[in-house]
Amino acid sequence: MILRFALCCCAFLASLSAQDSEVPLGLNLPTSSMVEGWRPAIRFTHRFTEPARGASKDLFGLDGGNFAGFGLDQGIGAVPGLNAQIYRTADAKTLVLALQQRLVNTPHLGMSLRVERFDEGVKRITLPGGTIGITGAAVQVPVDARLGSITLRLVPTWLSRSSTQDKGLFTAGAGITWSFLEGHSVLGEVYPRPSRLDAATHEPGYAMGYRYATKGHRFTLLATTVNGTTTHQVLGGDYAGGPRTASRWALGFNLVRMF
Repeated sequence: MILRFALCCCAFLASLSAQDSEVPLGLNLPTSSMVEGWRPAIRFTHRFTEPARGASKDLFGLDGGNFAGFGLDQGIGAVPGLNAQIYRTADAKTLVLALQQRLVNTPHLGMSLRVERFDEGVKRITLPGGTIGITGAAVQVPVDARLGSITLRLVPTWLSRSSTQDKGLFTAGAGITWSFLEGHSVLGEVYPRPSRLDAATHEPGYAMGYRYATKGHRFTLLATTVNGTTTHQVLGGDYAGGPRTASRWALGFNLVRMF
């Protein structure tokens, strides 16, 4: 009887842990969530490069080019709240290596510290829109405020460099998630223009999307004005000439598989 009770308790605790486990990915911004224990998860990203125009002759941008990315998120069970990540995107052949440590996790507040290194694998060259083939680092502090079915997100970020700035710059992305049904949610994110960039030539970026979550999968369909998926591409404000104008949204999706 005692053994059966102990097994039931263990199963219950395991189910709670599984519910809390989550890949720290919003639309483009990181979240304070973590993959628990030694669980692995894979992420696949896909961004169409052509804007989703109103005419159907180009299938709303799907006939144009695209950039795909693939990554692995791995929980480090020996250090509670620690995750490692490796991510590679075809956009500039960029490789990202990151560590993220949970700092706070309460029913109403989540906070993590994320440190990453990015390397663009293409030959270093300076173009009119900026320099490609750069290497740098980013430090972020994703903060999630949970208010019932709504989560407000702020991601203060320091970048060692960007496409046009070889000095460090500070910025902060913001987002919101509304979970309106079990497994269903809508998300929105804003990427302000860093103060170092010229307001006459660069503007803020935006993204919005819908997510459907099952026990093992997270599928997100999104539209965004920014180019790229990595921290320096999204928050640097100047990657590929900067975000598109507010009327030129491109489609994309994220797919996460939890194990």
